[in-house]
Amino acid sequence: MKNLTVILAFIVSIFVTSCKKDEVATPAKSKKELLTAKTWIISEVNIFSGSVVVYKRGNTANTYDLDKVSLKFNNDGTLSATDDTGKAVTGAKWVLSSDESKVTISNTGILGLDGDLPLVQIQENLLEVKGKVNVQGIPVEANIKATPK
Repeated sequence: MKNLTVILAFIVSIFVTSCKKDEVATPAKSKKELLTAKTWIISEVNIFSGSVVVYKRGNTANTYDLDKVSLKFNNDGTLSATDDTGKAVTGAKWVLSSDESKVTISNTGILGLDGDLPLVQIQENLLEVKGKVNVQGIPVEANIKATPK
């Protein structure tokens, strides 16, 4: 009988220690939360459905120099930004559409970033929008990718 009690206690202790607590699911962040969580820097700009890269961070043969551009989407609808010369932008604003499918940016003066920008994707480490850039005086649609600073 004593052996049965020891064996039963052993089995119960194995069962109790082998059970894991159910993991609590972390709710997914909204696009607004992802957008406002970080300061974003331009990492790549491409045109013609990605076939022509006009800017890539770290590339010395860029058509445009966007190394100094940064964007911080503030919760109050203001945008703290620096332009391609490193100068702070004043008076810039942003609004996310109610369905979170596009962001409207105004008053930055930064090539391709003012206007209605459809969100292609937004994740913790990538923001991608569609914008318009001028290539040899011709406005073309561009994919603009940004990563956290």
